Amino acid sequence: MRSPLRWAWVMLLGIAACTSVTKPPRLIVLWHALDSERGIALARLTEAYMAEHPDSAIYIETFPGPRELLNRLQQPSERGPDLVLIPAEAVPELWGSGRLIPLRRWLEDPQQGLSAEEREDLLAPMTPGSIPFLRDGLIVYADEDRLLESGFEQPPVDWVGIRQVCLRGALDLNGDGRPDTAGWIAPRDGHVLQSWLARRSAVERREWVADMAFMLRAGCGRLAESRAALRAFLEGETVILFGPTRWLSVLEQETEAGRLKFRLALAPLPTPSGQEGPILPGWGWDLAITARDPGQQTAAWSFLRWAVGVEAQTRWAQDARSLPIRRAAAVRLRQLAGAEAPWSIVLSWALQGYFEEPLTGQGALRRLEEALDLLEGGADISAILERLQSP
Repeated sequence: MRSPLRWAWVMLLGIAACTSVTKPPRLIVLWHALDSERGIALARLTEAYMAEHPDSAIYIETFPGPRELLNRLQQPSERGPDLVLIPAEAVPELWGSGRLIPLRRWLEDPQQGLSAEEREDLLAPMTPGSIPFLRDGLIVYADEDRLLESGFEQPPVDWVGIRQVCLRGALDLNGDGRPDTAGWIAPRDGHVLQSWLARRSAVERREWVADMAFMLRAGCGRLAESRAALRAFLEGETVILFGPTRWLSVLEQETEAGRLKFRLALAPLPTPSGQEGPILPGWGWDLAITARDPGQQTAAWSFLRWAVGVEAQTRWAQDARSLPIRRAAAVRLRQLAGAEAPWSIVLSWALQGYFEEPLTGQGALRRLEEALDLLEGGADISAILERLQSP
């Protein structure tokens, strides 16, 4: 016969086991303002994390846009987010207001931090309160067939070539009454050319402004919002288009569906003087911790640390059609896609020369938008340059 004491131990062990199994997971609240497509990709990523970490549950709250998210972050609340995904250019203001939690204690943790090699492997820079998570770049798209019709074998690789395409763009190939062979459209999303301009000399900026002014006034260059710019390219209203790398997935889908009526060519932005390889200027979103409770902070860091790992970044970049922020993930994605695939080509440019304007200089976004307004309005070149260079 078994003793009562032994049965008591069995019962206690059973109760302990049940308690550990039924213990509710720690809830982590994540705020973001991504579009619906990338919001779905983020949900899939958090599901993968929870499958590997059953002691954590991530609740996602989506905002209509970055402005609404940032406004809510600055308002007091009883239960704010533990993690936020925010535009990188918003980090300095949130850090200055004390809204973001310093990451140093976790970054330097010998067990849970990021090693020196992992930090070096990041494509974009960290800040004291955030880690890069999603990045897009700016590249040149071109209609290869119509370039050939205009006498060009490939997209122009410098601004002289772009101007030559424009000079030959007096033909109205789609019959809409406007010259469109070189109809160059720059999307006006606040990030266009900002990193590129940050690397240019004063002489190069003057040349760029002069070329832009020429194209706009000659009628072969137009400025448009992002969606309108992409639509114009798909419908044959322009042959050369500057746009974000995420458009590549849309163009690939159009090609697979048989709706794209031309061969697509890609090119990097013209390289600044003294640079040996192409530069891929970029921008994007950072992950940051906002929880005030120490336990919530640690749980938030666990997800953040996992999300910037090579495995997670490989999965995330595929689902979100974004640039991975780990170089090792970019190398892996190139191997999966094949060296000649369009995404592989874009990733090779990122590995050769990805660049972001320092966050302390984000005022350039506003200056660039104002300079484009002046350009479009036909202002004098000197006034446009003054706006670009003003504090």
